[in-house]
Amino acid sequence: MRIQSIITIAVCLVASASCSPISSGLKKYRQPFKIGFDNAFKIDPSSSLSVKKDFSDLRGGGKAVAPKSVPAFLKWAYSAVGLATTAAWTTIVITTIRSNQPLGAIMPCMQHGLVNRISVLSAVPLILSSYGLLRSAADSDTWDKLSSESCRRQNLVLVATGVASALWVNFAPTITKIPGSELSHQVYTGLMKQALLGAFTSGAALSAYVWKNSLPEDTPLLSLPGRVVDGVAKSIVSIAPVDPDYPINVKYSLLTTGFLILTAIQVLGPHPLAVIPSWTGRRLSRAFPVWTLLAAVTSFDLKESAEKGKVLLHDNQILSRGIRGYGVVYLASKVGAVFFDPSFPVHYPAVKAVPGWAAAAIIFTTLTLRSDVVGDTLSNFVKEDIEFVKKCFGVTEKDQKKN
Repeated sequence: MRIQSIITIAVCLVASASCSPISSGLKKYRQPFKIGFDNAFKIDPSSSLSVKKDFSDLRGGGKAVAPKSVPAFLKWAYSAVGLATTAAWTTIVITTIRSNQPLGAIMPCMQHGLVNRISVLSAVPLILSSYGLLRSAADSDTWDKLSSESCRRQNLVLVATGVASALWVNFAPTITKIPGSELSHQVYTGLMKQALLGAFTSGAALSAYVWKNSLPEDTPLLSLPGRVVDGVAKSIVSIAPVDPDYPINVKYSLLTTGFLILTAIQVLGPHPLAVIPSWTGRRLSRAFPVWTLLAAVTSFDLKESAEKGKVLLHDNQILSRGIRGYGVVYLASKVGAVFFDPSFPVHYPAVKAVPGWAAAAIIFTTLTLRSDVVGDTLSNFVKEDIEFVKKCFGVTEKDQKKN
């Protein structure tokens, strides 16, 4: 009786499979077994690729999920917040380093305020280059560029600079307070304060949004702090140049280390040491380290690009111009202070108190002017970059002979 029942069920299944309406419904259940048996008797190993593709269509008949596209507004958002951040920092510089300071902090002459403004405006090329890189990466159909380690680092450091700058604006009366008095170099209120806070926080929010979306979709939210810590730790232990005989990655390795040291001095160092490298006394000495931190991250990105032979590519040249621009503006301000400010060195008491650190910061900054091309004997990395650029512009050997 049991055997008869089994035969009856088997016949019913075969008969139902022959009926097209029901057979189509059962096909998805039979398909895994069919693939398994077919794969078991296949000899060609390459056929496993097709089997893998068949299995991807089994659950609900769906295909592989297409990669998500970059929102169209993103590149314009980067442009907007980049300009807003630049304008906000410029406003802080102009309104904080001015001639009508509180009693006991009067600017001695016009040149004094001018060269000090130029000194801290050296951050502007860095800001523009960072946002320029991210805007270029956002001008794409996929998240590939924005998901690169370089762009992720740039977004994270912009989150840090935005938050730190907003905190400085909010607590400026305390940070810039003149010792022994109730006066401060800077106090923002009303619409000006709200505009500055809005510029910095919007930049931080945009970079945080892009950084989060550049991660794999299944990344747990609670794992994000750990990712940041791991990434920072990995970068710190990777600062040393891989090839000490390659001067370009050595240059950017030294710049990364130097900018990190300058950042630590300004954040943790006591007055007057904290005025290095800004030379702005208590006015902006605690606000400027966010930009030397940005310079450190940018230098590290360029160091990694140099080691991969990509330092001369377009996106990395954007960052390289930012570092070089910082150096040009910063050194110009020091030349102006020493040779064109009649109040030097009398009205630079903090700088006079730490002359060795001041000289070291100037000498260090000259590294930013070093070219990314190695003299007459180009390394293989640079040669590959040049060949790539030639291909991009369609330069052929025939064109070279003509020239």
